[in-house]
Amino acid sequence: MLSTQEKRQQRNTHQKAVVLQAVLESGNHPSADALYEKVRQVIPRISLGTVYRNLHKLAEEGRIRQMYLRDRSAHYDPMVAEHDHFVCQQCGMIENLIRRGRISLRVPSLRQQGYRIYSHTIVVYGLCRNCKGKRELPSREGRKRA
Repeated sequence: MLSTQEKRQQRNTHQKAVVLQAVLESGNHPSADALYEKVRQVIPRISLGTVYRNLHKLAEEGRIRQMYLRDRSAHYDPMVAEHDHFVCQQCGMIENLIRRGRISLRVPSLRQQGYRIYSHTIVVYGLCRNCKGKRELPSREGRKRA
C-alpha cells in the first residue's frame, strides 16, 4: 500500500508529464491559461495553480523555456536551445528564429556590474506574412504626436 506522500508524488509526476506533453504538442508558445484548458481535457479536476507549479518546475529543470513576450504574460516554449523570436503585432503569432552563429550585443558588461546572466533572447516585432497583406500598421512617421 502506498503512503500519502508516495500517492502525492505519483500524482505530481503524472500531472507534470501531462503538462509537459501539452507544451510539446502546442507548437505555438502557449500561455499557462491555454495549457490549462488543454491539460483539463486529460485531467479534468486539475487546478490552474497545479498547472502553473508544474510549468515552473519544468522550466527550472530546463525541459521547457518560460518567456515574457507581447502581452507580458508568461509563454512556454518546448525549444530549450538558445534562439530568438518573431512576434506578429496583429495576430499574436510567435515564431522561433534559429540563430546562425554567435550574436554579440553591445551592452555594458552586466556581469561586471554584479548581475547573473542565464540567457538572453532577441524579440523582433512586426507583421507576419499572413497579416502583412491584410493591413499595415502605421509607420512611426505617420503616427500623430501627443
